[in-house]
Amino acid sequence: MRIGFIGYGEASFELSRGLRDEGLEHIKAYDVMVGHEDFGPKILQRAQEAGVFLKNSIAEVVSDLDVLFVAVPANKALDVSVEITSFLEGSNLIYVDVSAATPKVKQDISKGLGKLDITFVDVAMLGPLPVYKHKVPIMASGTGTLHFIEKMKPLNMSIEYVGENPGEASAVKLVRSIFMKGIVGLYVEMLEASETFNVSEKVLTSLEETMDTHTFINTLNRLVAGSAVHAKRRGIELEGSIEMLKEAGLEANMSTAARDRFEKLANLNADIWESPPSNWKDVLNRIHASD
Repeated sequence: MRIGFIGYGEASFELSRGLRDEGLEHIKAYDVMVGHEDFGPKILQRAQEAGVFLKNSIAEVVSDLDVLFVAVPANKALDVSVEITSFLEGSNLIYVDVSAATPKVKQDISKGLGKLDITFVDVAMLGPLPVYKHKVPIMASGTGTLHFIEKMKPLNMSIEYVGENPGEASAVKLVRSIFMKGIVGLYVEMLEASETFNVSEKVLTSLEETMDTHTFINTLNRLVAGSAVHAKRRGIELEGSIEMLKEAGLEANMSTAARDRFEKLANLNADIWESPPSNWKDVLNRIHASD
């Protein structure tokens, strides 16, 4: 098995280090920043630690290769794919993009590679790489996914097949991020308020009791379904929270956004809530039916 990396930042370093531990010997990489005054020494140090052969060009990496991991910034993924494509004539490698680019970008990359019959894999890594290394939970989609999974099976990678459509794996990661990143903002806004008013212990104990009573899915269904029906009242209640935050000189961005969402729900035709929705899908179906 011969593996290459374009871009040798943390993701490539941790993946290659784990693959080395599995006994893989043929790993090479190229990073455009290797000659950079600040970043270059770090790239060199990482490559040496992982036993990876650094090359001087993309062409040297992609030649005689089975799997190519492309780990570049999301805003560079498409441009880099175009550059790489010029070196792939006649190649049968699997092109694996691990960037956080959007589903549309992943689809565009796949289309470009398809002109050369290069199979593509859209990868979304869903865990901390320094902890899991190459065993990080991965969701993968695209034309080369099943072949990729088969290739990497002896190396003990944890890859879940999403589908043949490129972009689906990235959609999982980016949609998940709406919650995982958004909830941090909500936490901070709530904690700043609780500390300001010296009620942190009471607030956190109360929230813990509420959130720990049911499973995640049960809580999600209960809150979304209930809030859809009672959106107007809950939006008004949030107005009081927003006013409180402003009076204390605190930011109210998350609370304001939630209030605005409740107002949109409250402004929908009341007929769609004549019978209580049973779950989150029921809520979304009714909303879309009213458009």
